[in-house]
Amino acid sequence: MSRSVTDSRDHPHQELSYVIGVFSLIISGALWGSTGVPVRISYSHGMTPLALATLRATLASLIMVLVSLSRGRKDALLVKRKERIPCLVSGLFGVAICTSASAFAMGRIPVGLTFILINTAPLWVIVLGKIFWKEQVTRLRILALIIGIWGVWVSVGGIRLQSYNILGFMGALGSGLGYAVYVLNGRHVMGKTDPFKAYVQMFIWGAACLWICLIATGGIKGIFIRDWQAWLSLLYLTLFPAMTAYAILMLALRVVSGGVAAIVSMTEIPFAMFWSWIFLNEIPSANAFKGGFLIIGAVILLSIENININKKIKYLIWRRK
Repeated sequence: MSRSVTDSRDHPHQELSYVIGVFSLIISGALWGSTGVPVRISYSHGMTPLALATLRATLASLIMVLVSLSRGRKDALLVKRKERIPCLVSGLFGVAICTSASAFAMGRIPVGLTFILINTAPLWVIVLGKIFWKEQVTRLRILALIIGIWGVWVSVGGIRLQSYNILGFMGALGSGLGYAVYVLNGRHVMGKTDPFKAYVQMFIWGAACLWICLIATGGIKGIFIRDWQAWLSLLYLTLFPAMTAYAILMLALRVVSGGVAAIVSMTEIPFAMFWSWIFLNEIPSANAFKGGFLIIGAVILLSIENININKKIKYLIWRRK
């Protein structure tokens, strides 16, 4: 009897942590979805996508170095030999590939198709998580994934079956895969042992990878922008869609699986439409609203996944006794 009472007491706290994790990821989605306006401002003043991504990662790295030193976490700046590969993976996939590959794809294939391919990330997470870490794959998660991808499809108006630029196609898929690898690394590898260090090193290694790409492609001139609006946009993009959103994601991965995190990240799309509506007066189409509701429906399904109604009823009856 005592064992069942203990379990039923612990159960609500586990459920609450899971729900808080899911809804904190929605905040990340809202922040990622807010990138549209500042990105447009930066591009309008001459910043290239690769230059913008490089400067964001560099500024975030400098801030996190200062934060680490102020917190007495000098160890977060030193990488041990066994940590080099996880740090490289986190920076390369989570920062460099995610940002640069998506921008590359949008220049070569339709934006709608780019969003659809990027949002294959949850599928990558579920497959890789199951193969390498035996993550649980429930019917509810599969249903939520299908509804989420359907919502993305509806939001962007679908795509026409025709030939597309193969490099753009691969770039968008690569961006989705990059995010998936970052999520799994944060859940099971570097982020599991030391989340703060993983967070700091992600930006440092990501910035290093992006600087190599920027110099190799001759895009260094894209960083010499004098307009203050472009730099103010860069500051916002660094502090909120980059640093704050990824910090929330890293914390949420302690209580939710990689697959759940990737699916909830799809909320970026309805939030992107919402912010564009508010700040740019771009009224979403009927399909955009329908797709947004489907994505929200997928998140609601996930938010109740760990809530066992039968156990909840038994727990309430036990408390009354």
